[in-house]
Order: sequence, then structure tokens, then C-alpha cells
Amino acid sequence: MQPLLVALVLAQGPGPGLTAAVNDPQSHGVVGDNLLSLDEAIRVANGTLMTNMLSAAEQARITGPGMAVDTIAVDQMVTPTITLQAPLSDLTGMGMGHHVEVMGMPMAMPMPMPGMSMLPVIQGGAHARVFTLRTHDCAVHGLRIVGGQVAIDAKMAMATAMGMPMAEVMDCELAGQTVAGVKVHGVGMDESMLMLEHVSFSNMPLGILIDDQVVGGESMVEAEHCMMDGVQLGCRVLEGGVGARMSMLNWFRSTFVNGATFSEKRRSPASTQQFMYRIVHSDLTCTGDVLDVQGGPNGLTMVHHHHGDFVAGAGRKAFWVWPRTAEFDIHGSEMTFVGDVLVSANLASMRVWQQNNTFRNGTVTYDVDGALPNLRWNRYENCALVVPTAARSPVTVRECELVNTTCNGASFLAPLTLLGSWRSGGGMTGFAAETSPAPGRFLGVGTISPAEPQLGSVLTFQTDLPPGVLAMWDIALSFARPTTTMEPVRFYGDPNNIAILPMLAMLQTTTLVPIPSTSALIGIEFYGQSIAFPLPSHGWMPAYHLPRGQRIAPRM
Repeated sequence: MQPLLVALVLAQGPGPGLTAAVNDPQSHGVVGDNLLSLDEAIRVANGTLMTNMLSAAEQARITGPGMAVDTIAVDQMVTPTITLQAPLSDLTGMGMGHHVEVMGMPMAMPMPMPGMSMLPVIQGGAHARVFTLRTHDCAVHGLRIVGGQVAIDAKMAMATAMGMPMAEVMDCELAGQTVAGVKVHGVGMDESMLMLEHVSFSNMPLGILIDDQVVGGESMVEAEHCMMDGVQLGCRVLEGGVGARMSMLNWFRSTFVNGATFSEKRRSPASTQQFMYRIVHSDLTCTGDVLDVQGGPNGLTMVHHHHGDFVAGAGRKAFWVWPRTAEFDIHGSEMTFVGDVLVSANLASMRVWQQNNTFRNGTVTYDVDGALPNLRWNRYENCALVVPTAARSPVTVRECELVNTTCNGASFLAPLTLLGSWRSGGGMTGFAAETSPAPGRFLGVGTISPAEPQLGSVLTFQTDLPPGVLAMWDIALSFARPTTTMEPVRFYGDPNNIAILPMLAMLQTTTLVPIPSTSALIGIEFYGQSIAFPLPSHGWMPAYHLPRGQRIAPRM
């Protein structure tokens, strides 16, 4: 292994330790030959293959100051493709905090061709699994995994200490798996937890499978900056867990395109495990339903969705939580829904909040027995707003705007009321009424473009405000995990470092803000937002409202 490559690997690794540099194009190879295979390196890192069993040539591929292998390097210039002969040995490490990382070293090319991968390739063939993760203290970085039934299979026992890290898959490309790109599963007291960062999924029937059958354990996937393109079903959740723990699917700053459904969740009748979706800063465009979530009466299902676009196929549902006998906690804001929205919930349900959203071209139905739907600052465009006969929770639409939207209140016990709202077009039928209708529009729009400005360019801030409304712009460092539980204010940017632009906007206003040509801005994300408020003469308007803002990520 070249000294420069060794230094690079060690610099990126978690700490001092041995580096095993793979040079065998076959995944398992032969112990004692002249090539160190990927599987041999994994077994050495696990402590199940002693280095004295290797040939001198194989031993020479293991270098560094430590006593144990913690980095397994796959260099694209040495082994551009490794062909899987069988599923790789389980990645277990040696326990006691021993971290093991399989790291792909990409080809160095100053100007890669668009769509060309520079990563070393693991060809999975038709094998059941490629990588099998059985410890929290492991990572797979910088590989393109092609084929195999499942690229990453993660199942971990209960963590041995508080604060254990999550296993991690980062900067990887998963393509052409026949069952799923990633499978996270658990039984008994397993705590299977996997972090996905900068991972792309393409050309597969299922991106992520969470099969949660724990008893006192938990299963979790946290995905950030991930992309699914050409995946039929993004995430399938099979919730059969029992206990007082919480399993989760977090989807942050990520996208889904060219597929049927982003996520489908099914819960077994006896399951008592809490399950949470948290989807933030994510745009999901589907040919079918976007989110199809089955709850149950014995275990709480939380669906928290903030600051993204859910676009369903023609005649399909952008948001669907069901049945009405299930316990839900629905909390959403700063969203755009294109397609039908159906929210059901039983008497034990905690919240049904959907605020500061835009609903377009669909039927929006609230069939709720428990929590009172909390609807504020929403726009309904070319929709039907429906409260069905079986509903028992009254629906109040506060300070919203409705355009070409019919309102149908079919339940005597759950009347539909527009309070302080503005309506243009569309009829009102059944148990639907207006109270204190607004005489004009009052919700403004603020846009910032581009979302990824080049250093040295300008950001364009634009407002589209009704007469009588003013706005101020602010910019702050973006929260990696926004605070979204306050009503009606969500903090996507950190108030502790907020900067206010020294100007007031009204009607259609455009403001240009230069981006400094400093590389220190690369990797930092900002959040910009307008704060809108009425003139004193327009006291019938809300005292303020917060048009949806924009996450800003400067680039070279």
C-alpha cells in the first residue's frame, strides 16, 4: 500500500489502529495466497482470523501503529470491482468499543463525467446479502454496491452501554438489489440502529425495509441527505413490536423521485410498540400514494412531517393515516401536499396539527374521534375539505385561505367551521359554517433562490404579499434537527445567531443579497424566512404569520 494512501485512510479513520488494504478482486479469496480479500480483512478485524494464518504477502497489506484492524480500505485504483463469492462475514468487531470501518477510496479524477461513479464496486450477484452489520460500532463508507438481494443487512443486539453510536453507511451508492437496498430488523431485545448519510438508492423494488418484531427493543433508521431514484417503494415498515420503547424512521434533507410510494407502514393487531416517522426538509414525488401509514389501537404511531413537498400521482393520496380506530399523533407544518389527504384517529390520539401548509388538487378529509384538528395558516387550492359522517371531533379551520374549495361537513357531532378565514369559490354543504370571515387575503409568500447559491453570486429574496401586509427577512444558521413542536412557530434556523435584513417588503418586492467568495461557507447551511405582519389599519388580519422559508446551502 502506498504511504500516501495509508496516511489518507488513517486521517479519515476514527483513531489509531491497523489498516487492512484489500487487493483481491474476489470477495473471499484464499487464506494464505498473495492477495488480501475483503472477507479476510473483515475476519481479521473481527478477531476470528489471526494474522499469523495469513501469508507474508497478505500480512504486508496490514499496516499501522495499532494492535487491531479498525480500517479496511478498498482502493478503486487497486480493486475497482470486487465480485461477491458468498455473503461477506458478519461485521462484528471485537467488542469493547472496537470500531471497524470499511472504507472505499474513490478514483481521483478532477472532472468526473456526469453520472459516472468513482467509487469501488462490490458486485453482489444473486447472493442473499452483501454486508451484514451486527455491531453498533461499525461503518461502511464510499462503496458502490450493485446487485445482491440486500446490500446492507443490519441487526444488532441490545447496546452494552448508554450512548452507543449507531452503525453507519455513508457516501455509498446502492443499485439493483432484488429485495431491498437496506434491511434493518430486530427480535427480542435487539436494538438495531442504522445511520444513512449521503446514500443513493436506484433501480430496486424496495429501498429500506424495517422489520420490527422486538420485545423490549427498538429498530431505527436515520437517513440524511439521501436520494431514491427509480425505487418502487421507498420504505416499508412492518411493526410487530411489543413493549414501551420507540422505533423510528427519520428522513432528513432527502428526496424520492421516479417511484410509486415513498413509505408504507403496516402494524400487527397485537403490537404495542410506539413508532415515529420524522420527515423534515424532504421532497417526495410519487406516481402512487406518498405516505400510507396503518396504525393500531394498542400502539401509538407518530407522523411528524415538516417543510417539504409530498406530490402524489393522479387520483392518489399524498398523506394517508388510517384506520380511524388507530392511535395517532399527527404533527405537520410548512408542507405542500398535492393529492388527497386523509387523516383518521381514535379517541386516544394525542394531536392532529397541520399548520402553515398548502393543499392542492385533492380531497382533504379529517375523520377524527380524539384530538381536535388544529388547522391554521393553511392554503386550500382546488380542494374539497371533508368531515365524514362518522367523525366526532369538530374541525375548526383558523386563519386559512380557501380558493375553489368546497367544504362538506357531514357529521352533526363534528361540525366544520371556518374561523377568521378567507374563501373564494367553492360551496359549503351540511354542517359547515363561517365565523368572522376575512374580507380579503392575508397570507403572504416568501421565496429565496437559488437554494444552492454559488460563492460570489447573489441570493434573490422575493415576497408576494397581500395589500396591508409587510414583511421582514431573517437569516440564521440552519438547525440540523429543527425544533418543530411549538405551535404555531417552528425553528428551522437558530434564533441565537439570527440576522435581520435592514429592509421592509410589501406587495411584490425583490431583494438581492451577495454571497461572499469565501470557501468557509461550504458545508454550512442557512435558513432564510420572512416574518409577515399587518398594518395597524388591517386589524382583522392575524397579528403575524410566517411564510415558509428556504434552506440555503452555498456551493463552490
